[in-house]
Amino acid sequence: MLDITGKQDAIAIKEEYQNALNYSHEKVKKKIEWLYGMNHKLKDNLALVQKYKKDIVADEEEKAELYATLNNLLVKETDFEKEMLKTSQKGKKNTKVTIKPKIKDSDVDDFRINAVQEYLEKYPEYASKSSFKKILDKITEVEKGIKDTKKKHNHAVSEVMRELAYWPRNLLEAEDLVKRFNEQMKEAKEKLSKMRYLKSIAYKLASEREKMKVNIHTLYYRIEEMENTIKQFKEEVAKAKRQDLEEMDY
Repeated sequence: MLDITGKQDAIAIKEEYQNALNYSHEKVKKKIEWLYGMNHKLKDNLALVQKYKKDIVADEEEKAELYATLNNLLVKETDFEKEMLKTSQKGKKNTKVTIKPKIKDSDVDDFRINAVQEYLEKYPEYASKSSFKKILDKITEVEKGIKDTKKKHNHAVSEVMRELAYWPRNLLEAEDLVKRFNEQMKEAKEKLSKMRYLKSIAYKLASEREKMKVNIHTLYYRIEEMENTIKQFKEEVAKAKRQDLEEMDY
């Protein structure tokens, strides 16, 4: 049958573009789902970094309190305070640590901790006393916990760094997919607008149902929402790089 109006040609062109748009839209949708997975993983590891950091701070505060208790016990039962005063007057800096290295990046008085450690090394009989040993054992336990937590903290940081390295490429791919969809939509509308049938009287007089047969259906496309989601992910990743990474080092 001769297609005098050009309607069948318009329908064929519309279907071709509709299928292409459906395919592109599905690609964008799957990419967004992938980004959601990446985002959850990134946030989980950022949360772990902060958790481990807080755990380390809490353990180091406990360690400082234990050393303060040990210090008070030494002052009470020994001539530790006089020994420490002599050391201070000589300007001696202790570099040999027998229990554990001094705490990095803490507010604890390192000199006092080193003095306690040096005194117990000089007079090991006190370290073996029940009252002292109990505190020293607890310090060893806390220090082990700090060491283990720092390993977990560093692993979580490395995971965050690794995940952040993947984001630029994936965000670019998502933006390119959206761009392709928008270009196809623009091309489809321009192509159809130039079709003979869509410029004819027959089209103008046709019912809405008939007009739908030659126009792109956009009801189920949510491309603007997806663009906003990509933009949000981009901002969150930039924030993670700018702020969270500055705070996560311990």
